[in-house]
Amino acid sequence: MKVIDLKSAPQHIPQLAQWHHQEWAHLSSADATVTTLIEQMSEYLSDAAIPKMFICEDANQVMGSSSLTAADMDTRTDLSPWLANVYVNAHYRNKGLGKLLVNAVVDYAKALGLQKIYLFTADKADFYQTLGWSKISREDYMGEMVTIMEYEFKK
Repeated sequence: MKVIDLKSAPQHIPQLAQWHHQEWAHLSSADATVTTLIEQMSEYLSDAAIPKMFICEDANQVMGSSSLTAADMDTRTDLSPWLANVYVNAHYRNKGLGKLLVNAVVDYAKALGLQKIYLFTADKADFYQTLGWSKISREDYMGEMVTIMEYEFKK
């Protein structure tokens, strides 16, 4: 099992798009489809520092994802960049993959010299707190109460 840049395994994009759509379609615009997600994920294949997606892979099977994006909440454009798309397939949960995927983004963001990164979650704030994230607010986002959190890099 290894965490790698999606750019080195783009064949996993259709599976990731399907998983992400199932998990978060309710937080997307009404016209968001698996096909539009596949198209959007091509942005992760560029040489730009942001956006960047990491995946966990074992024996050519994708197990989960995480990414660093410039924006994740259209209502909080004052915050950037964001840890986003943290997803572990149900078959692989509770094995530490979420922590690996989150830490891949944290380590990458630190290497970029960022001072803070943000995330929002409906139900995993406790998990992120154990990884060093701090709660900064609770807000209604698209009809769902979410916790916005930050990770501040020590100087």
